[in-house]
Amino acid sequence: MNGTSGSEDWQALPRRLADGEPAAFAEAYDLYGGRLYRTAVRYLGCATEAEDVVQELFASLVRSRDQLGNVENLASYLFVSLRRLIGRFSRDRRQRTHTTEPGVEAQATNTDLALMELRESLQVALRQLPEDQRDVVILKIDSELTFAEISAVLQVSPNTVASRYRYAMEKLRKILTREEVRRDR
Repeated sequence: MNGTSGSEDWQALPRRLADGEPAAFAEAYDLYGGRLYRTAVRYLGCATEAEDVVQELFASLVRSRDQLGNVENLASYLFVSLRRLIGRFSRDRRQRTHTTEPGVEAQATNTDLALMELRESLQVALRQLPEDQRDVVILKIDSELTFAEISAVLQVSPNTVASRYRYAMEKLRKILTREEVRRDR
């Protein structure tokens, strides 16, 4: 890592991106790509669409790299950008859905049925949360952001983030327990 410590290199990453250093883009993808993808999948519910959104995010980084030199927290910048792209993508998808014939959703292949049911239960439970709590859970679990980073992404205090997370976990526990009891009957 060009002779600097990991911390110094990480802090220099936005500047290196702004300079158009190809290795910096690869490093940013290695550091954040998986977390961005998991977050996009959770919001969009579709792996293919999540891949498209993350790809578009990194393409936009290249196009607007001159703006990256002043970025203090790259993780926050990336996740704010991701949320904007997901919002735009979701709006576009709703418009396409209203103007085209409804399609058959793709079936998952080679996936254990129990795992699919668990994922679906969690997705249903997440949709029952208020949006502000759902955002915190997704950013915390799928994106692996700290409360301070989530605070920067959502532009609320870290204490508010922590409270929303705690309330969301309590609600999820109740929802999933209710769902499990219903399934056992």
